[in-house]
Amino acid sequence: MTAGGPRPRRITQIGNASHGPGGVASVVRVVNTWADADLSVREWPSYWHGDRRRSLLVLARTTARVLTARIRPGDVWHFHVTQRGSFLREGLLLLLARRRGACCTVAVHGSDFVGFTRAHPGLVTRVLRSASMVFVLTDAARDALGDLGLPATRVVNSVPLDDAPAAVHRSGFVFAGEVGRRKGADTLLRAWGTAAVADCELVVLGPTEPGYRLPDPLPPGVRFLGPVDPAEVLDRLRTARALVLPSRAEAMPMSMLESMSVGTPVIGTDVGQVRELVGAGGVIVPVDDADVLAAEIRRFAGSAQLVDDLGNAARALIEERHSSAAVKSVFLEEWSRCLEATGSPGAGPAKNS
Repeated sequence: MTAGGPRPRRITQIGNASHGPGGVASVVRVVNTWADADLSVREWPSYWHGDRRRSLLVLARTTARVLTARIRPGDVWHFHVTQRGSFLREGLLLLLARRRGACCTVAVHGSDFVGFTRAHPGLVTRVLRSASMVFVLTDAARDALGDLGLPATRVVNSVPLDDAPAAVHRSGFVFAGEVGRRKGADTLLRAWGTAAVADCELVVLGPTEPGYRLPDPLPPGVRFLGPVDPAEVLDRLRTARALVLPSRAEAMPMSMLESMSVGTPVIGTDVGQVRELVGAGGVIVPVDDADVLAAEIRRFAGSAQLVDDLGNAARALIEERHSSAAVKSVFLEEWSRCLEATGSPGAGPAKNS
């Protein structure tokens, strides 16, 4: 933090509810864990993934809070936005918060944010220029905002780290995320049929993308479990040979960080910041190439040593670049600058009201 400058005392997260599925909800859950003796963290959900009625209820409640809540010294209101409806929903809340003088920062998520920005430059500019600071996950997003004259800070997602993973017997593969074309579920199912690995199972976790239909029947060895609790996702990843996520579009997928944090390597594609994230902790395959993906699935299925080596490298990368402690310190520094820019004295006790 800036020497002698104001310190953030309470972070209010506004965006996706942490209880739901999806990468943004995972990020909110992680930031919730940053609370300590000097910092409180709370969330005001404005969207509930997959539940329209509950989304309307939480949006109404959060709008009332934004309009009436007392702004204390050291308060930072941290908004999570993606694309499309989020820019109308969280964007409106951001505009209201800034009119009240709150220190507001925005974290941009969303695999199609760059395309959305190019299609709607006026809306994006109107919303994001209201923020004191904008954080993005990809170079492409930073460049797209730079073209609009909007400065943005590139950051990374983080995950909490438990003790070093214990040696376990690994078998099978996991897909975790929204099941559909964007995350390459169709490519993966074609590749799985081609790979024809014996004594291996592919477990598919997550809600289906609107309009996407899984084949019926599924290829042999594939089990679709649908949405499950985050704890079950981690349990499945701990004993898998790899997380397979052959996406067509991503920013910095939380499922990959979670997989690597428990020592499970990743098979991904060169989209967003995935290549940078995966590093030596997995392999990158071409988008939409089921044959290459099938070959990698066979290679992972046939070599426990390969899985162990890549898994150890994956865990080391998370410890070095994506631990909660390291990423939290970056945000605390930036939030302190935000408070200084908006004239907050940064004093006062942390409260969870």
